[in-house]
Amino acid sequence: MIPNGSIVHTFVFHGGTLELELSKTKRFIVSHTNKYAIYEFWQCLLNDPVRVAAVADHFYPIDNKNIFYILQKNWLKYPDPFVRSGMFFLLNRLSDTGYATHGEFVDDPEISSAIQNLKKFAAQNYHLQFDKDDNIVNCIQNINTKCDYVFAPIGPFSMNLFEDGKEDTYVQSKITHKDIRKLLDTTDKSVMLLYKYSKPALEFYEGYNTTIVDQWGRTTKSDNFAKELIVANF
Repeated sequence: MIPNGSIVHTFVFHGGTLELELSKTKRFIVSHTNKYAIYEFWQCLLNDPVRVAAVADHFYPIDNKNIFYILQKNWLKYPDPFVRSGMFFLLNRLSDTGYATHGEFVDDPEISSAIQNLKKFAAQNYHLQFDKDDNIVNCIQNINTKCDYVFAPIGPFSMNLFEDGKEDTYVQSKITHKDIRKLLDTTDKSVMLLYKYSKPALEFYEGYNTTIVDQWGRTTKSDNFAKELIVANF
């Protein structure tokens, strides 16, 4: 849906897997985040991945889960940005939520190889941008450089009173699904959203251009095989 050679601005940036894969396929990626801890990690990783990996290697293994929870509460207090970045990587990998600031401890059997791979990190066709506005919709509307497409891998969908618009101050961007849907109607930009598939999400975007895909990226109409929902205004 996004042709090679396109300039793509991505939002709700965190793990970077999708963004980096796009950048490898002759697309120029501008990844936006309004969470400084995420911006700092990726900036440090782009500048000196060996140094970030060395910090993660220093703190691993974590033999006592209580130490993990202490680090969750205190990693942002370390003065060195590379120490914070190495701990950010480690805590993300060891949290069942995938977030450094919260979640239960779960050991990752592949983390040692992940740390080694981190040393060899390199990115092409890739740019990082920190947005100071807390409102993602405003950030999208305020793009002032060339933009062929906007891509936002939003993740799980929930309209629960206590979930819609939920955020973590440091590492999770605030998402209000009604505002995102309104953006599709009002913006002149070509916007693509990626959700974890659910019937409520599909119903919420009824009438929009939606595509259901399975775990292999193939289109499907079966709830049994559905993994993700793509929503677009083009």
